[in-house]
Amino acid sequence: MSADFAIQYGKLIEWLLARRVIPEDYTKLLSAVQARISEAQKEQFTDEVARAVISEHGDNVHYLAAKRIYEAILNSPEGQSKTLLGGHTHAGAAKWKAVLDAYRRRHLGWASAARFLIQNVSYEMAALTKHAAFCERQVQDCTTRQADLDRQEANATARYCELLNDLGIEGFNFRKELRQRSGQDLRALSREALDLLRQVGQETVTCYQIFAEYAAGRPLDGEVLPFIRALLGEELPSMEALEHQVPDFRSLRAERGKNTSLESQEAEMDHSGLPKTDGAIKELDGIDWGITCTDDGSGINWNFEEEKEVSAEAEAGVSSGIDWSAVSFEGVEIAVEGTVDEVDGESPFLADAAARELLAREVAEAVAFLSERSADLAQGGAASEEYGPKIEQSLAEVETLWKTMVKLENLLSSRSTQRLVLLASSKRYLDRTAKRVEMAQSQCGKSASRKAELEKVKAEQLLEVKRSRAETKQLQSVIREVKEDLEAELTAHFKSNVRILNTA
Repeated sequence: MSADFAIQYGKLIEWLLARRVIPEDYTKLLSAVQARISEAQKEQFTDEVARAVISEHGDNVHYLAAKRIYEAILNSPEGQSKTLLGGHTHAGAAKWKAVLDAYRRRHLGWASAARFLIQNVSYEMAALTKHAAFCERQVQDCTTRQADLDRQEANATARYCELLNDLGIEGFNFRKELRQRSGQDLRALSREALDLLRQVGQETVTCYQIFAEYAAGRPLDGEVLPFIRALLGEELPSMEALEHQVPDFRSLRAERGKNTSLESQEAEMDHSGLPKTDGAIKELDGIDWGITCTDDGSGINWNFEEEKEVSAEAEAGVSSGIDWSAVSFEGVEIAVEGTVDEVDGESPFLADAAARELLAREVAEAVAFLSERSADLAQGGAASEEYGPKIEQSLAEVETLWKTMVKLENLLSSRSTQRLVLLASSKRYLDRTAKRVEMAQSQCGKSASRKAELEKVKAEQLLEVKRSRAETKQLQSVIREVKEDLEAELTAHFKSNVRILNTA
């Protein structure tokens, strides 16, 4: 034998053409062979092995595939039935023999095998490998996104639990629990405010009154911090008693009652700006606002009187408008749902908007006075007329009063207090808070469906990876067999070892 031949699989056809082993018009001749294959595939065989081999190769019948098919047919009853001259009596066997003969004529089978190697190694194998790698990346992406969704769900659950803890509810019936919790907290807040007020209220009022009388030059009985003075009793007076004792409180409640009536009427307006004239305006959950519409639709009878006191029913309602802490509640809606009912005979006085506002005013006034008085005493002017009358309290005692009143002021104007007041007085704020909790709750289970979808995608992609790898393995086996058979025939023809490279 001469030297070995090492041929790149992609150059195999050029190498065969250069040695004039295959004709230059091999593509045209292979098309004619393909027509013969189509005719042969129409024939039926009773032998199961022959049918299986034909079905295995399908439409991709190259030279070596035709050899295996004909070998299987020769072992079948149809292939063994021959004439005296050696020809096949079965038409299918004769047609498959004609296909094999066509491949062997002018070595067209080698061109067919070479084309098979080039097509499958350069394209099919690369496509399967690329598809498997793409599916594996999809699986990794799904796993990463599932981990992200797990983190998002954990964060959403943590935020939801934190929100429930912040609002002090369990999360079964949001609106009902918010109303109950706000009522309980507002009662506790009222008790705490009263405790602080009773600790230093009397001394603060006395100190302030001495200074105010000195500045005014006349007695000021009951004119200094009247609302705080009214709250200093052992028992909290009713709203009616407070109105009787503090005229400013009565006027403020009356003014808020009028504002509430106006807002109720505005809510009854339609888009044209005209009031609805369908009879008397319905009462809001039993509260008589004193507003009626005339039967002829000419207008609204407000029935307002300047000096008329508000009814006991209106006193129990919660007003809207500018709150005592100078914070606007931006159109708080009024509804009995937001009122805080009595529990064991206890009704929180801070549930009344007028009481909150008036108390905040007087506390702020007392804080300002005690602050200035502490500064005066710090300069040593306690006994000097320049700094006011001589008082019995020392600097330390006045500072203690100031610190306690500042604590009370901060308690009344804190963000948590504002939230409690809004929850107790505003149906809109209550609904918005409940909606916020509902949205936080919905975020907790939102990722479950998405994770299930990703899991389904992962399963599909894993199946694709498995299928691609199986096809790749099977195709590699076929390529190896075709290569070995082709190398054997070329070696026998050229009487030298012929090796086809880079097919793996």
